[in-house]
Amino acid sequence: MLPIGALFAFVGRQIGRLVQLAFSWATLVLFGQVAKDKQLFLSIMAALSLVWPVTLAGVALPSVGTFLLGFVTVPEWANFWVRMAMLALAVLAPLGVGFCASKLRDQAPRGVGFVRALFAGYPNALALAVVLLWLMVITPVTKLIAIVRREDSAHVAISVKPGAYDTVVDDLRAALERAGLDVRHTFAPWPFTLPGRMLAFVGGAGVRALVPQHLSQLRGRRFVMTIHPMDLALQGRTHELVVVRGAIMRELTFTDAYQTWTKDAQSIEDELAKAAEWRVPLQPIGDRLNDAEVPFEEWEILYRMLLQVRLRTSRVAGGDALAMRDGARRGIWERIEAAVEALTARP
Repeated sequence: MLPIGALFAFVGRQIGRLVQLAFSWATLVLFGQVAKDKQLFLSIMAALSLVWPVTLAGVALPSVGTFLLGFVTVPEWANFWVRMAMLALAVLAPLGVGFCASKLRDQAPRGVGFVRALFAGYPNALALAVVLLWLMVITPVTKLIAIVRREDSAHVAISVKPGAYDTVVDDLRAALERAGLDVRHTFAPWPFTLPGRMLAFVGGAGVRALVPQHLSQLRGRRFVMTIHPMDLALQGRTHELVVVRGAIMRELTFTDAYQTWTKDAQSIEDELAKAAEWRVPLQPIGDRLNDAEVPFEEWEILYRMLLQVRLRTSRVAGGDALAMRDGARRGIWERIEAAVEALTARP
């Protein structure tokens, strides 16, 4: 016969896995797929926000806190020490939230601004805990609906520049329409928009940089694109997602958002954007890319953008969409032919 303790331990582990999965889904819905250099800070910030209310409960009732954190209870003689540990966590966890939020900014605050950012972690932790708990309930429901509809999901990494969110939304819509896709602009349903508004009201600059007050969506016939400041979240039929991602790569070489996430790669992106406007020569950028110490994923993106800029500045028939004057759609074959002509022509 299975001991009752082992049964509770097994159930606890399964619940823990479900909670962890729901937590991952909730952070993905709220923030999108955040750049790799910020993922650690975001994960710590979100985890501390959920731990904080548990530690507050643990100060009053130690066994309640330990049960919620690890599905265990403590003997009576350990209550004092557990209460002290919970009190320390209750004080430090929001400060950790403030510290992580400051690291999410492009320019970390210093001096008095850094101290203010730390103490801003208290309201941020409260708001973020409420939001994540809400999304941990809502998101699994939407996931089940997507499974029933046989829909897939995908993510495209971007990093919207400060104050350029609406511009990026308009550019994405124009790019999809150039590719022949009918889309309409909407806002995310209120269960997903409300958390962003709450965090924008309570949170500091670091949180507001990741969560816009009005989360935009572009809806097509069989897909939905949710535009996060650091991620494009796609949901729909598998083939439709391939078409949409291809349209973005093909039709939108540049907008007010980076497609890479490290400073070196973003600096090369800036130079490529200038080269596309004939402001700087292209060849030195190619030489720089040869020696760039960036991850392969970023190198591949930059290499594709380099080829697109070369095609755009070649002035050959059937070139890049943004250089077209007649408004006609260019198919993939026309682009390949144009690329061959551009790359074989003398600069």
